[in-house]
Amino acid sequence: MDKKIIVERIEELIKEKHITQYQLSENADISSTYYQWKKNTKRDENRMPSLRSVEKVCNFLGVSLAYFFTMDEDEQHLKRRQDLFDKICKLTDEQNSIEDYIYSF
Repeated sequence: MDKKIIVERIEELIKEKHITQYQLSENADISSTYYQWKKNTKRDENRMPSLRSVEKVCNFLGVSLAYFFTMDEDEQHLKRRQDLFDKICKLTDEQNSIEDYIYSF
């Protein structure tokens, strides 16, 4: 995947989550990395973001890597529902009362 596409996807998710680039870079532990991705200097033009760095971004934004790399909008909706279902399945017994509450509607 192209670095430009990764940066565009991060910016798309930043808008979706209503956070700033600064909040992302500081809280996802990628403070200088993100800005290096955005620079178009000759030295960095072929430098690809590592999967670990993208994973840090995903963790902070609360999205899976699968969702991050899904570009089709319909597939994104399906992936988000699957991610939500997976999170619900991991709830503890005490947290499952939330699931009961949701299904009561």
